Amino acid sequence: MASQSRLEALATSVSLFCDENPNMIFYAMANEQGSTNLCATISDLTAQLKAVLWEQPYGMVLTSGTIAVGRNFQRYKEETGLCSDDRVNESVSLSPFNYRQNCLLYFPQHPPQQQHENYYHHLAKEVAALIRAAHGHTLVLFTSYAAMSAVKDRLTGLIDYPLFTMSRNAVHTLEQFRQTPGSVLLATGSAWEGFDFPGDCVSLLIIPRLPFPRPDAMKEREREHYPTLRAYIRAVVIPEMQIKLKQGFGRAIRTETDTCVVAILDDRAAPGRRYFGAAKTALPDMRQTNSTSMVASFIHSVKSGAYFQEGRS
Repeated sequence: MASQSRLEALATSVSLFCDENPNMIFYAMANEQGSTNLCATISDLTAQLKAVLWEQPYGMVLTSGTIAVGRNFQRYKEETGLCSDDRVNESVSLSPFNYRQNCLLYFPQHPPQQQHENYYHHLAKEVAALIRAAHGHTLVLFTSYAAMSAVKDRLTGLIDYPLFTMSRNAVHTLEQFRQTPGSVLLATGSAWEGFDFPGDCVSLLIIPRLPFPRPDAMKEREREHYPTLRAYIRAVVIPEMQIKLKQGFGRAIRTETDTCVVAILDDRAAPGRRYFGAAKTALPDMRQTNSTSMVASFIHSVKSGAYFQEGRS
């Protein structure tokens, strides 16, 4: 009976993939065991959201610190089917945090070039210099496990602060990081949102690459709705990167008294480059520098003496 049930379940799944359904997206995805999963998802969830939420006979308040880009909710409304709903009222409330006083935004004068064959070597040196300037207390947010591993290997010997790498056992690693003042955490994936690091725990946030969305089956289907690739990038890719960047920035500043340096090392976001304006628009108004000496001076101006005794091996 068990075998028959499994065969029936398999037959149902196979028939789903064989039947042409324009409302579904079908794709294959590798899993952690090295096998391949066949996946299916609804191509457009806005009809379901409309039926379940937006057509209900009562008002709703949608609130978040990251769903707007500047004062623009366009991307969120497109994803949720609210663009044509004339009942929607929008409002952006300014943060009470004094980012001009408590934060410093760093872009390197000579950012590591990803196309360079020694990119990870140069990136690790830049990361190490910033960690030393901030005296540890650092979170490095990567966009891939491969990049995180490559930098970790090259940081050995460059810094003398406790170094943690967030694997899939995130809870254990995060607790170790929190309980080791002055330490350094290399992280990716879920660390971009939802984790709380108040106080001096994260006084330096390093973002090696802008968090652009990865191409997938859903994105390919959405791309079909735009006349050109440029229009798709402008309407979808850049706003999603900006929202993710805001979420990452939120790991550093959690209270009104938190102080932090935010370093963006992506050469595409350097002043004068293509995505500099998009990165700046996504973040609060902060002082800006391209000098690690200024990073060190800022840290010394906002931290107490005990801060500088933490973390050294």
